[in-house]
Formats: sequence, C-alpha cells, structure tokens
Amino acid sequence: MRKGLKATSVLLVFIASATISLHPLYPRSIEAAPSLVLKNEVYVPDPPTKRTHLYELQLLIVRLEEFGDGGGAIEPLGDKVLVVTPRGRIAVIGADGEISYLPQEVPMFASPPDRPITWVGFRVADILLKETAPEAFTLFVSHHYLAGDCVEFRVSSTELNAEDGEIVVSGDWKTEFTANPCVDQELFESWEGEIPKTGGGIQAGGKMLMDGPEHLLVAVGDHAWYEWHEYQEEGDPATPPVVDPDSHLGKLVRIELATREVRIVATGFRNPQGLARDNEGNLWLTEHGPQGGDELNLVKPGLDYGWPYATYGILYGNRAWPYNENQGQHEGFEEPIFSWIPSIAISNLIVSDSPQLPLWRGDLLAGSLASGSLFRIRLRQDRVTSFERIVLGERIRDITQLDDGRIVLLTDSAKIIYLRRAPIYCHMDNDSKSIFTYDADEVCVDVLSAVGETEDPKIRALSELDIGTPRMRSYFQVYIHENLLVYLRIPCSAHEFRNRFFLHITPVDAEDVSEELRDFGFNVYDFYSYDEGIGRAMFEGGCFVVRDLPEYAYKHIYTGQVIREESPDGEVFWKGPVWEGSYTFGPESVGAAPDEVSVSPALPQEEASDSGAALFTTYCAGCHSLTDEHSVGPHLEGVIGRRAGEAEGFNASAALATLDLVWTQESLADYVEDPTRFAPGTSMAKTGVTAEEARKIAEFLAWDR
Repeated sequence: MRKGLKATSVLLVFIASATISLHPLYPRSIEAAPSLVLKNEVYVPDPPTKRTHLYELQLLIVRLEEFGDGGGAIEPLGDKVLVVTPRGRIAVIGADGEISYLPQEVPMFASPPDRPITWVGFRVADILLKETAPEAFTLFVSHHYLAGDCVEFRVSSTELNAEDGEIVVSGDWKTEFTANPCVDQELFESWEGEIPKTGGGIQAGGKMLMDGPEHLLVAVGDHAWYEWHEYQEEGDPATPPVVDPDSHLGKLVRIELATREVRIVATGFRNPQGLARDNEGNLWLTEHGPQGGDELNLVKPGLDYGWPYATYGILYGNRAWPYNENQGQHEGFEEPIFSWIPSIAISNLIVSDSPQLPLWRGDLLAGSLASGSLFRIRLRQDRVTSFERIVLGERIRDITQLDDGRIVLLTDSAKIIYLRRAPIYCHMDNDSKSIFTYDADEVCVDVLSAVGETEDPKIRALSELDIGTPRMRSYFQVYIHENLLVYLRIPCSAHEFRNRFFLHITPVDAEDVSEELRDFGFNVYDFYSYDEGIGRAMFEGGCFVVRDLPEYAYKHIYTGQVIREESPDGEVFWKGPVWEGSYTFGPESVGAAPDEVSVSPALPQEEASDSGAALFTTYCAGCHSLTDEHSVGPHLEGVIGRRAGEAEGFNASAALATLDLVWTQESLADYVEDPTRFAPGTSMAKTGVTAEEARKIAEFLAWDR
C-alpha cells in the first residue's frame, strides 16, 4: 500500500467521526459530448472506451431480450435502429436508447408447430429497408420458414411507416423469393456436435443488398448441404457432390422485384455472411469457410468461388476436406482476396464513411463471431494491405452505420453496441502529438464555453481562463491554475459527485504543515463536491469540480476519491481509492501568495526541471512513482546513481538486469528516448518523446526534490 494511502485511511476515519449528510439531490447522469450524442440517454452507464490504432472509441450498450440462438439483424432508420431478433420479433431502438417492441413478427411457419422451434440455425438472417416515399419503406427480411416436412429459405417483405417518429409495420407479408430446394428438416434435427458435423441448415447466409432501385441481391448459404453429402458418402473423393445449376444454395442471386424473376450472379459460396459495395462499385462478400479458410471475396458476375471443391479450410475434426485435390490450396476457381486461417467466423461487413472517423474512410469494417472482434480492413488496388483487429469480447453478428457516423453492432448476447468517437475537448489535451487528437477540430467540443452558462461562479469563471494542460491524468484530469485546483471528468455521472475527494498537499516549507499533521508531512483538505466553497457543475459530456488551493508554496499534491461506507452499527469506513493521482512540482512551484513569498527568476536549470515535471506527468507517471513505492514499473526515487535493473523489490527485465551500468542523467535520457534501442528486449515501450523532452525528464529526475 502506498504511504500516502495509509495516511489517507487514518485521516478519513478521523474526519468521518463528524456527521456528514449527503446532499439529497444529484445531477442526472451525463455520458457524452453534445455534438456526438443526443440527450437523455438510457445506455449502460459509464460507457467504456476502446483505443484502436487511429481512434479512441466509446461503447454505448443497449440490452435486448435474451436470444435463444445467434442470428437476427439490424438496419438504420434515421437516428433510430431497427432490430429483428433471431426468432422474428421486431424492435426499434430510439435515439435515446429506449427499446420498443412492435406487435408484428416475421412469419416463420404456416401454423404453430407442436413444440417451440429450437433447431440450430433456424433464424432470421438479415433485414433491409428500401425507401419508397418520405418516411415510408419496404422492409425485406431473409429468414427460414417451416413448410411441412422441410424448411424453406425465404425473403419476405412488408410495409413500414415512420411518419411523425412513430414506427408502424402495416400490410400483409409477401414472399419475394424462396430458395430452391427446400431443406429437409432432417438436416436441422440431426445435429450431433461439432466433430463430425452431421447436421445442416446452419449455414444460411442470407445477406441482402439493393442492386439499383428495382433489384435485390441475396447471398444464400449452402445450409451445410455439402458437409451432409460428405457425411452420407463417408468422404469418398470418388463420389464428389454435384452442384445443381438450378439450385440457389451456395449462390449469390439477383431478384427483380417487379417480376420476382431470379438470376444467379455467382456461385461457389459456403456460408456468405456479409455483402457490401464500395464507392468504386466493387462488390465485397465475406464467407465462413469450414475449419479454417474464412474468406473475403471480390464478387464478379459469372465466376465460381470454389465451394465445395476448393477451400483453404479443412473438415471439422482436423480431417482432410475430401473434395479438395490439394489440402490447403484453392486451385482451379476464383481465389479469395484474403483468407483467415484459423477461422474467425467472419460476419457482416460495411464500407466505412463515418464523418466521425475520417481516417477509416473507405476501409471495410467486418464483424467476427469466434474472435469477438471488429476487423478494419484496408484495401488498395483490390488487395488487402492491412487489417486491424479491435477486440470487443462479443460475438458480433451484424454491423451497420448511422447517418451521424456511429457504428452499430448486434451481438449474439442480445446487445446493441454503438461505437462512436470518444469525446474530444478543444484546448484541453496536453499531447498535441497524440493520434487521437489528429483531426480533433472536426469533432471537438469547447468545454470552457459550455461551462460559461452555469450558475456556479467558480465554474463560470473558468470560461475566462486558460487553465493550461492537465497536471494529472487519472479517472479525473486535474488542472492547476494559480490558486485553483480543477477536476475534470469525461464522461461523468452522478456517483462521481457522491464520492469523497481526498487532497494532500506537501508544502515547500515544512513550517506550513499544520501542527496536528506534522508527523505526516503534508496538509489535508478532504472535501465533497457539494461542500461550501467548492465549485461544481455537470455539462453535457462531463463535470467540473473546482476548489481553492492554499496560499503557500507547495511541491507535491496527492489527490483522488474514496467511497464512504457505513456498517449496520453505524461505523463509518472508506473504500478505495476509486482513483488517485499525484504531481510533483519543479523548484518554481505555484500557489505562493505574491505578498508572502518572493520567487527569484528561474535559472535555466530550474526552467528545465519544471517543464520536465510536466513531461514526467504526461509520459511516465502512469507507470512510475517518485516515492519509494513500485507501480507498473520500478519507482524512480534516487534513480540517478542507481545500478540499472537493481531497484530493490522489483523484478526488472533481463535486458536491464544484464547491463553493467549505473544510471547517469545522460544515459537515462538516452533510455527514455528509445528504450528498445538502448536495451534490446526491455519491457518498457517507446513513448514517442523527443531527445530534448527525454533530456528534460532525466534532468527533472536528477533534481533534488
């Protein structure tokens, strides 16, 4: 435990002996910037963030009814999201995250079966909206349909009206397309596990895309028809399956909506999961392979993409796919643009053109079931030049994009996840080189202008100040401006205000420590946000807490929050810290009252130490402490003059431990600038500091605090 925290616990218990009543009213939860989201959201509170290669994303989550099986689909509807569940329930998620289920359902059987349908793979596969008039749409749904002794794969349609913001499904359901042939129930009912796979019906595909105003593309899966053939024939290469030219299974078909005439566009697909057209007119299709061999295909009319005769995958159970002449090859048929081995269970894809994420423009975004990830795929000249895996920990079933640029995901755990760019606040980020602020002018929010309208005078005054850059970055960002201490939390909700702030200040002059705290060596100014004299405000995106600092020179601040708990017998205790941060000032500290403390002009070395302190806080304080307590990395108290890799109580990497080196200011600067060049194999990552910044950090660490 950190020394400061031990003192905190003692002091807070002492302070808690006085009765403190919590303010009965708290501001409502606010979770994002106004330009990036609408008001009164009901999403999961405190949305998590996810850093990708180029952007930091914020995840807003809506929970649907639980699904009995994977499947279902989503489609944008203005600022709303239309959802159809795997078993055909229709729901609308409003701009505020509220869910409304409609009374209509997708027809999935002629008459109710004797028992609930629980077959693996029997599902709604996709939905698509075609606008027919302002606020009027045709809703297309691809889905299974129980028809007597077999299961049909259909595209059905109905009318949907969105007038005055009210979503109404009206009219009879029409059958636009029925795949040939009907699939025997036996293929659905004979599921006996993954190894060997003897069941069928699971590989429905079903993604749809408008091909001009009057034609609909549908990618139909093979429903495990050919794995079933392999099982029946015991994998005899001498009796390969015959692909019926009239069958729709495993093919991309084009439906003329006026006549319902069907034309086969391309063939050779196992389980097509995604369909999207880019700005150049290229048609992209994602496809599940068997064990290994998921594919990204560039589809051209009349071509055969290989299945069931060519695949980069193998048969489940690590067995050879008998109809592939050379295992691991894809010979004699149109090659995929890219193949994932092992399989990631690729799902739907879109072409990104989000105004929030301009650096992703033109990239494919594809979901994945098995890896629980979103893949960003960069294409150049019809080939994959790179892809980024963004791990989300959810089986991503479908993906779409709203007009405002938010990416929306449907998961098999019955969640809707909105991905948006994490709020960026103009002039409030101290790292101008950060990739996450690269194009911030497009989306940033001016917080200081927003707080100018609040009634709290301390907060309103911030709009007239240049509060600089954060001195601490933790759960809250902490700014120090003259004699003000400013806490900023983005996003922020009511419980952040309920927690108690602890604040310990170590003065430059030990005589400024109060008598009762002399043993600790610092003064304590613990407080709640609603205490008298404390400024506080919530704005649409975050919250501020502001308090005055004492009028003496100080060299170290340690602050954070704890949670007040009370046992049944009335004993008060504290949990935490919820978060903590600390800042050590250079020799020219702030906070001194001009008429009490005279500060002589800073020498060049003092100036470097002060800027070094800010650089240390930005680049180093997240992993290293200036006390004698280790953190993620070793503590840096007395690091100059210490032998490399020999911080007592810390297991250093072999790369440092084997160096025959005593740290000097110069050698430490070289290491900070480029750790892997200085000590190949070190666990310390390169932070991106310049040589001059590394020199200032090392000079700060050499300064006698």
